[in-house]
Amino acid sequence: MKCKGINKSETRKLGKTQYCNASLHPHQIYCHVCGHATPALKTDLAASQNFSSTWQEHKKEYTRSLGLGLFITLAFIIPLAILTYIFRGNYWITNLVVLLLTPFILVPFAQKEDIAFSGYLSNLKYYPQFLVLVLIAELYFFALKVICTGFLLDIMVDPVLHIVRLIMVLYGIACALPVPVLMVEKNLNPLKAIIISIKAGHETRWQQFFISLQILIANLAGALCLLAGLLVSVPLSYKLIRNYYLHMVEYELFVSPNPTVKTMENSPDRIPGRS
Repeated sequence: MKCKGINKSETRKLGKTQYCNASLHPHQIYCHVCGHATPALKTDLAASQNFSSTWQEHKKEYTRSLGLGLFITLAFIIPLAILTYIFRGNYWITNLVVLLLTPFILVPFAQKEDIAFSGYLSNLKYYPQFLVLVLIAELYFFALKVICTGFLLDIMVDPVLHIVRLIMVLYGIACALPVPVLMVEKNLNPLKAIIISIKAGHETRWQQFFISLQILIANLAGALCLLAGLLVSVPLSYKLIRNYYLHMVEYELFVSPNPTVKTMENSPDRIPGRS
């Protein structure tokens, strides 16, 4: 594959358009010579293409995941929504409820092959790891709340910090999108998975953000359909994240935690990105 970017120095020198034509790795995202973007972020790594292909796949076999969608919705999503509404005035109890129930919702990320109820119970062993992940997320959101709203400090803060808080919340969600799958697939602790995910998503951050929006919209639509739509949208959410993780793996974006394995950082043929 050749780079289609314009070689600006040669173009200025010769007075006519000269292309870079550097040889590129099939999974390169940016040219290592001129920095021109390859089609990757518009094709394999595009959130839109990931949704389209995942939805086509999900439509063919969605009945197999209806049981899991029903179980997750009735056992955890609805109770979580009710309890957080009841205790909405108590920050600490609300976060305790989220801490205890959300890991149950994350357990299906451990189902590597089939997103179905049959594999749920056997993967409950991952509950403690997901509990730690949710705790880290809550500490992150707590720090933002204190810094950006003056919570517990009894001080006035600049209103612009509320916008900063919203941006950092959205950024954190985008960064952590592949973390639950990464924890299971690479057998990583939550903190290590978060660090690797942040590094791996340097070039795909916006696509991960768009996937988060797709999941939010899909589940809001599911909830509006008298909650019955959640039976379809919840399993779809797991598949959207897992499939995008697999695309990131295909593009060698994750650094191996095993130092004996060649990684992108120490490999002589490392695929460079644009800094």
